[in-house]
Amino acid sequence: MKISEKIEELLKYCSVYQGHVNMMDERRTDDDFHVTLQEETDILASLDKLQFILLTGEAGDGKSRLIRALWNKLQECGFCEPYMDFSAETEEEKEKILQRIADIIDGKTDERVIIAANVGIFTKSVLKYQRSLMEKLNRESERVKIINFEKRNLAQDEKIFQKIVQAFLKYDGNLCGNSECQFYGKCAFQENLDYLLSEKGIESVRVMCDAVCLIGEHVTFRELLSLLSYMVTFGESCRERGIKGNQDNGFIESVFRQEQHADQVLLHMSDMDPAFKNSRINTAVYASVEECRREKRKNFFYGQENQYGLLAADYLTEFREVIRFFQNECYIDSAEIQNGELYRLKRGLGRLTRRGQSDLAMKVVDTPVMLGNDIQTEFELGNIDMIWHRYGLDFNSLDKISNMPEGQNRFSISYVYQEEDGILGAITLTVDYRLFRFLMMADDYYYLSYNSKTLEDYQINSFYQKILKKKKGAYERMHVRFTSEQLKHLCDFSLSVQHLNHFLKGQSTVVKIRKEG
Repeated sequence: MKISEKIEELLKYCSVYQGHVNMMDERRTDDDFHVTLQEETDILASLDKLQFILLTGEAGDGKSRLIRALWNKLQECGFCEPYMDFSAETEEEKEKILQRIADIIDGKTDERVIIAANVGIFTKSVLKYQRSLMEKLNRESERVKIINFEKRNLAQDEKIFQKIVQAFLKYDGNLCGNSECQFYGKCAFQENLDYLLSEKGIESVRVMCDAVCLIGEHVTFRELLSLLSYMVTFGESCRERGIKGNQDNGFIESVFRQEQHADQVLLHMSDMDPAFKNSRINTAVYASVEECRREKRKNFFYGQENQYGLLAADYLTEFREVIRFFQNECYIDSAEIQNGELYRLKRGLGRLTRRGQSDLAMKVVDTPVMLGNDIQTEFELGNIDMIWHRYGLDFNSLDKISNMPEGQNRFSISYVYQEEDGILGAITLTVDYRLFRFLMMADDYYYLSYNSKTLEDYQINSFYQKILKKKKGAYERMHVRFTSEQLKHLCDFSLSVQHLNHFLKGQSTVVKIRKEG
């Protein structure tokens, strides 16, 4: 494809970059651009056995594109006309569709159905019309395939991401045929295209998209194509650029200038603008602050350093390392963590729960409501075995775990216990980027709030409260503190229960009360 044709095509994906609302992708019927992703491969590998396929995700995740790519094969295998948008169906029709799915799973019919749906709307309908279907869908079955695109991180696999970018931006590589253009031979569009098709350019975009996913957001397939289009054209046609007479490329600034963006993906990227990353550089060599900021952005796109570390997102590199650890290791006992980023997290968690005191015991606030604000009870935890593990790990099915979970951007810390029926239960604290950053800042003493409400915002306090209720003897000592001015004449005290086993006196229980403060 010629470069002039490529620019016109990209502008269809990017209407002055107001986000994917204006994208043309849903209406595209041409086959010029197609990349076989893992979801398509997985479905084709088991298509002869499948009877029900559910594709869930946001608008623009690629559900419709996948169905179009597979439609001929689906027809050959006997699939009925696909439900391209489950949410658009009437309530009566939704109920009928769910009954058909239930019949398929129960083996009452040989019918084959494929549905594209918003996961929230589909789940709500199942709970309303076919509540028992929810448990059946969670069971493994060779006849059922469920793909949740919201869990997919397109930037996770470097080779697949490279394949998408190269297929989407591919052109003949020649100069534009319009030799009368004032920018002939120095076309900014072509410069951008060539950069984005280079190894460094592809990796720069991948790092930005991966960083957005790591901090807890989601980049859809359509948003990725729209982003690539914007980074080439910035929403301007050749004609518009010619009228402005603007030769400046503007590539370095345009991606990160927040005031220009109405799109969520670019807003997230603007929040991580390398220009505002604290770094040890000699600012005296720059003529202005703006020049220094431009140089930082330029270094991100063209430098050789760790690009994750250049983004203005605290501890992003460390968070990525931990996520990669749990991609390869399913779990690790807390006692085995002696160094590295996980150890820093342990230390940060300890500093928060020890409330600034030098002893090593963790303390958890759990004051009954009936005591009001005048009295505060605090429990000093003993030794509790914790497991740090991959998010979503089922401790009762460790034999079924697989490496490299798809699109993970969080992990978990769990207290695991055995139920009366022998099944393992778990009380779990999920660590996403927000909580990871908070714990790392606590470890570095950048921020230490011992306010129980602050800890509750991150669910740290309630996590330990649940363990207190479940584990017998979880705490070694309880502190009672009088916080009201009217009760200052009373003395704070601690209470501990000790179980003794004396060879002469036998077993006994001793309650010790000690004055505190």
